[in-house]
Amino acid sequence: MKKLFTNFLLIYFSLIFYGLVHAQDTLLRIRETNPNYEEGDWISYSVARFVTSIAVGDQYVYFGTLQSGIIRYDQFRNQWDSPWTTSNGLADNEILAVAYDFDTGFLWCATHTAICYYHPTAHRWRNYFKDEIGLPVFDEVESIGITSDKILFKTRNGLVLEAYKYGGVVLLANANIDFFNPAGNIKWFGKMVQNRKQFPQFFMSNGYLFDIQGMVEDFHHRQARVSAYVGDNWGNLWIGTWGLGAGKGDLHTFRLEMLNFGLTNLSVAAMNFYHDVLWIGGTKSFDSNQGITAWDLRREIWRYYEDRYTSDLDSDIVNSITVDGDMVWFSTNHGVSLYSYEKGNWKTYDNFDGLSDNRVFDIVVDNSSIWVATANGIDRISKKSLSKKDSLVIEPINPGSLRIIKVFDLELMENLLWAGTDRGIYVYDTHKKKGGYSDEIGGPVSQIVTSISRYEDELWFGTLEGIEVYDVSKREWLGVPEARLFPNTAINRILASEEAVWAATNKGIMKFNRKNKTWRTFNTEDGLLDNRVNALLLDGDYLWIGTDSGVTQFYWNDPNRID
Repeated sequence: MKKLFTNFLLIYFSLIFYGLVHAQDTLLRIRETNPNYEEGDWISYSVARFVTSIAVGDQYVYFGTLQSGIIRYDQFRNQWDSPWTTSNGLADNEILAVAYDFDTGFLWCATHTAICYYHPTAHRWRNYFKDEIGLPVFDEVESIGITSDKILFKTRNGLVLEAYKYGGVVLLANANIDFFNPAGNIKWFGKMVQNRKQFPQFFMSNGYLFDIQGMVEDFHHRQARVSAYVGDNWGNLWIGTWGLGAGKGDLHTFRLEMLNFGLTNLSVAAMNFYHDVLWIGGTKSFDSNQGITAWDLRREIWRYYEDRYTSDLDSDIVNSITVDGDMVWFSTNHGVSLYSYEKGNWKTYDNFDGLSDNRVFDIVVDNSSIWVATANGIDRISKKSLSKKDSLVIEPINPGSLRIIKVFDLELMENLLWAGTDRGIYVYDTHKKKGGYSDEIGGPVSQIVTSISRYEDELWFGTLEGIEVYDVSKREWLGVPEARLFPNTAINRILASEEAVWAATNKGIMKFNRKNKTWRTFNTEDGLLDNRVNALLLDGDYLWIGTDSGVTQFYWNDPNRID
């Protein structure tokens, strides 16, 4: 019986191992930087609070992270530059060790799936996957060593691999190496140099505290251990923490400054600009990754708002963000939240104030009203009544009469309010205060309409079954013959503009080129961070793309490239 049980366990774990290896083999492998794009065409940002390794280079300090690839801090400008992720050619975004070679200018790193290096002249990443170079799938490279002619990689289980300093194939080392012999002239990065037992007594500002045992505490009493550190030649100690990001310590003044960077929520479902500030929100909550991000692109300042630490912000699960003057409206899972730049504070309105439902999907505004799409119809909030909460005027508009109708998206077109609902398209005349469902032949009758976008007289509708287009001036459905190329494709978000129409799906983003009348799909093979796309925001020649793994900025209108 014991032997039978043992055999069963062997078969069971063998199947698990085979399944994991097979899954790895079937995943798309990024072997190098996509040659069809220039550096900077695709830039992605994610959560960067968990630091695994640090390397100081000629210009940058490189921080390897758990979810955001390699983030780069410019030592001379004292600000963050764009990170390196799978969008730039990395094999994956979980960095285990990072090393910089001053002799060649090459940057080396070990990720969860591969060993990678960046060629500084070619501006290209090259990746060697673990199972292809003889490294067991379950072993991890924890340290990288640089010698006069080789790059060494030491794993958790004691295996050593090597590569030529100027790149090339990574192979198992063929000689014994004395890791701790100073005469060996090996400069180590990663776990091999993380042996500090005690840190200087750093002083911090903005409510942070530092413990000499290697612990940082923020103003919300959250603690994060120092997970990586390295000194430079100018008297700085660069640190990375497990939960509070990166920091720079001055060994002359003993001041330690935390350097905020990246998103606070991994999943991005909503974005909008208030001048130079990009507001970013998500619909999925994680214990360590949640909240709303406000990123000042001009000054490179990142601020975060979490409901548990922000007065009058009842939910940081955000479905959409709307800007109206100096006010930013957030459609959340617990009502409507408002951030006022003039007052610098938050307010939340929920069903106790008269909303039809606390789950709010979208908001649009006009001169006199805030129109709110909820899980139980549409609400109109009078702008005049916002000055005093006790006199707030909320008027319900129920498209389903006695039925509960979910309204997912709103679009204003002069006096017509178009609503995408779970039973089709609802149109409400804001002047006549009357509305009804669109039941015209050729339209998405009774379909779930997830998104609406207007360009001039066109209205583009995203549904769970594809895309529909309506010409308001001609009062006819134009149809999208190209829909045959993506039948039954669920559209999460649609965005219409002068030159192109963009559609967010669970398999990437689709672009309709108005000039050529053609469709083109972009995914992780091109440079997208994640194929599950939830939000789109046009910014001139750039498109911001919100995904389940962060946000990607795409230079879509490069005149030197034809997509």
